[in-house]
Amino acid sequence: MNTSAHDIRNEANTHVDDWRRLAGLLVTLESVRRVLSQRATLGTADMRLLWLFTDGESYTLRQIAERLGLEQSTVNRQVNAAVTAGLLVKTRADGRAPYHFTSSPEGVRELERNLHTTLTAYGTALSALGGEQERFLSLFSDFVEAYHDAVLESSPSPA
Repeated sequence: MNTSAHDIRNEANTHVDDWRRLAGLLVTLESVRRVLSQRATLGTADMRLLWLFTDGESYTLRQIAERLGLEQSTVNRQVNAAVTAGLLVKTRADGRAPYHFTSSPEGVRELERNLHTTLTAYGTALSALGGEQERFLSLFSDFVEAYHDAVLESSPSPA
């Protein structure tokens, strides 16, 4: 089969149109996610921090930094702000041991409240898909994985 340059350009334009459509949908999704985030009583950092403690364990600052993949100075600031806000509890076994942190009852309640709001919105949107929910989630999972790989593969190497 002989493919002309015109056919190749038309095919490329079709793909670009699809890519632009996807970009527009993702912009809309991000915009709606920002609205939901603004309605939340917890910020992203507090949500991520409290999510870490859903296993019921206590952690040192170093362990928190490792698990969240953040600098210890950033974690120190976020954790101490969460302690001040009553979301985490700080304890120490003796005067020399490192501090350990756990979620407070208020932290658990706030995390659950914020998760409920977010998950309810997701559930409502998924329900609109009817019997296509599983197919959507499977395709979306594939897309996210491929997108992740494409972004990481195209990332410039550190100089």
